[in-house]
Amino acid sequence: MRVQTFLSKNSIETAEDIELQSQMFAYLVAKHYGISLTEVLQMSPEIFNQSLSWALAIDSKNRKEQERASAQSNSGNETVTLDYTFLELEDF
Repeated sequence: MRVQTFLSKNSIETAEDIELQSQMFAYLVAKHYGISLTEVLQMSPEIFNQSLSWALAIDSKNRKEQERASAQSNSGNETVTLDYTFLELEDF
């Protein structure tokens, strides 16, 4: 219940929120790299911070690509690729 309350907040307000934020970051790293939370908690702070930075960056990139694809599919416009390889087969 407290996790759901934390996720619905727009800002960190208490010391408990800071702890939940740390747990959420550990979860994101574990999920991104397919490792256990125990393995994440055993990382050095430097490795954890770097791993978290990459996980957040890749998640952001993927989210933007999904939004772009969703917007394109909702707009009704379709991208069609054309195959011009037949031109290479013609003799001059």
